[in-house]
Amino acid sequence: MKRTLTALLGSILFLSACSAGNEDQPAEEAAPETEQENTEQAASSSDMSSADLIEGAVENSEGITSYEARQSFKITMPEEESTIRTIMTYGGQNELKLSVNNNGDIITHYVVEGDHFMYRDNEVVDTEETVEIESSDYETIVSALKNYPEGEVSELDGGYALTIKIDDISGLSSFIDEETLADVESAESINGTLQLYFDAEYKFTGSELKADLVNEGEEITIHSTVDYTNIDKVDMIEKPHNMSE
Repeated sequence: MKRTLTALLGSILFLSACSAGNEDQPAEEAAPETEQENTEQAASSSDMSSADLIEGAVENSEGITSYEARQSFKITMPEEESTIRTIMTYGGQNELKLSVNNNGDIITHYVVEGDHFMYRDNEVVDTEETVEIESSDYETIVSALKNYPEGEVSELDGGYALTIKIDDISGLSSFIDEETLADVESAESINGTLQLYFDAEYKFTGSELKADLVNEGEEITIHSTVDYTNIDKVDMIEKPHNMSE
């Protein structure tokens, strides 16, 4: 079930956010635990519809590719707890960097000109895989929000939040793929909320997912936060000096 929930998180598009100034950090320091920017803000009701808010976000994302995103994913089960943190950077030169901290096991992935490299223990490994990353750019990510269910819009200090209730498995069908949906259909129940965050100009800045699932009588809690920053401000991704050209 843990593999299924991890796949679910990855399918919800909430890739990842902090500062591009950290590009020269070694992988061991790439994904520390930090407080997320978008969560736990005071909110008031808004007359804006979710469709109008997302339409504004999509319009503002046109032509934008680069960003940096930080994600934290915590899964809690009766006898086990796991936390995965990632930092993902998408550069203006169609390059991607993804640092993953899986309960202290850290590895950094680079995709440069379609080639996939892994950086671990100060060594670079060419995986000899070709990876397409075009769908990971900011404009494509924001455009995918149009497929989400209707939700309730509230005003925050300096922006907006769109809250989508998740109370059954079918409620996930709008924002995960069919294969992952089939995986989670074994859960007996699911109850949670997905919040999407936007600034005052309707720019999409992150998300928070909270959900409680019951599977084979076992209660499972998941909590994921993602913050997007440095939107349209990342030109090139700094790579390890010993990476193959």
